[in-house]
Amino acid sequence: MRGLAAILVLAILLQTFSKGVIILDYRINIRYIATHLCVNRDRPELHCNGKCFLKKQLEKDQHRDASNGSSEKNILDINYCTDHASFVFPIFNSSPIHFSELKSSLPVASLDNVFHPPIS
Repeated sequence: MRGLAAILVLAILLQTFSKGVIILDYRINIRYIATHLCVNRDRPELHCNGKCFLKKQLEKDQHRDASNGSSEKNILDINYCTDHASFVFPIFNSSPIHFSELKSSLPVASLDNVFHPPIS
């Protein structure tokens, strides 16, 4: 059970800090990205070092975040309130019940006393 909880927490944290994870992945694999994945790897005078690939990854992540947020904006929230007292239930329309006045069950003398903690 703890393993499942740890996996769920890790998944939520990775999604929350996705930009940081992308940058960390770039920093760890900078040599591989610069030599194999960089668009400008044939032009070393630009000193790109894979920053173009990092930019594409960050834009893709930002686009994914924007598309996830747009689906939430399409939800229509309707608040509708009715007066529940206006509903009449004929089953419960029997004779009215009268309650007697509720009297306090506390003695009056105990309300006047001030509480003092016990002396040890």
